[in-house]
Amino acid sequence: MTATARGRAVPPRSHPALRLSLLVVSVVVTLLALEACLRLFWRVPPIFAGFQQAGMYVAGPGRQPMLVPGYRGALRIDAAATTSVRIDALGLRGEDPGPKRAGEKRLLMVGDSLVFGCGVEAEAALPARLQAALGERGMPVTVGNGGVPGFGPSHAVQRMRLLDRDFGADAFVLCGFLGNDAIDEALPKRAVYAGMMLQGAMADLVEVSWRTRLALRSRAALWLEAMILNERPSWSPLAAWSPAADDLVRIAGLPPEPQRHAGLFLDAVDEQASWPPGGPPVLPRLDGYLRDALNQAKQAAAGRPLVFVVLPSSWQCDEAKRVATLQSMGFDAKDFRRGLAQQRWLAVAAQAGVPALDATPIVTAAGAASELFIADGGHFDPRGNEVVARWLAKELAERLR
Repeated sequence: MTATARGRAVPPRSHPALRLSLLVVSVVVTLLALEACLRLFWRVPPIFAGFQQAGMYVAGPGRQPMLVPGYRGALRIDAAATTSVRIDALGLRGEDPGPKRAGEKRLLMVGDSLVFGCGVEAEAALPARLQAALGERGMPVTVGNGGVPGFGPSHAVQRMRLLDRDFGADAFVLCGFLGNDAIDEALPKRAVYAGMMLQGAMADLVEVSWRTRLALRSRAALWLEAMILNERPSWSPLAAWSPAADDLVRIAGLPPEPQRHAGLFLDAVDEQASWPPGGPPVLPRLDGYLRDALNQAKQAAAGRPLVFVVLPSSWQCDEAKRVATLQSMGFDAKDFRRGLAQQRWLAVAAQAGVPALDATPIVTAAGAASELFIADGGHFDPRGNEVVARWLAKELAERLR
């Protein structure tokens, strides 16, 4: 203790460095507490739904996204559909098939989230149900689930090449989803950061924006960016983003994002259509992207059986829903004819010399869309996967003997 001139004792003053250290510690503790609270209690907005897959992706050869071998986690589609995710040692969803046995036949199925099985457990996903359906036909074939959410056909072909050596495929099934694969091919850039796969604006921004990288690492920073995006959009890094020149060429004439829903614009009667009018024709260009992917798949298969399968969303199977959705997006339904997209994709496959099948008729005939798709309308539920798998097993039986 020290004394004043009047004899009163006063405490010694703390050193400035100590006060600064205490302030820094307090700020750090507060930020850590905020981070923990947001991770525990904050519901991430739908635009950032990919955060639930953090840790599931890693950059593979050529920086291409791949699933992390050995990953364990969960995937939530909506409040009623949370499923477990197990990635095996090869990077496939499901149980590890182990080394290929003498005489064993293997089929690799690749595609996007419909193949992966978003909304269902691995044993209810399309590849597992196909394996069971083939087995019932006396054809014991190991079917590998090479689906990856967010992939388009060209990404799936890269997946074929990556998995083929270790999986040892005797045949391949490449699935194309009418709902969004055309857009995935129009904007094919993908990037991996913080264990997440990014596409579109995020794939570009993560390379140039420190705020984007911080938001991908911190829930507190993400919360702040979400608030900025909602309240002051012009302050967000997204406001400064513009597609690269080659991306602008690839997407020229496409309808605005709200009008791309479920790929319904692919049914346009006018093949030379452009949105907005006056731009370059869209559909031939999108068909060209698919043709390139199928040609690459044919090369990757190297003479082994390859089948391209067209998978619909509920909007392609329910006419009333399709027409109502077109009208809600500002389209005149008479300018679109149901099934044209499938016809065009099958024609593209024929040009590439790849056998193709369309699952739309069997799904449509099997019952109401609400009985075959989960609540999002884009992914099959267990029954939908079963229906498609049994049909596909019958179609593939002769090709695999």
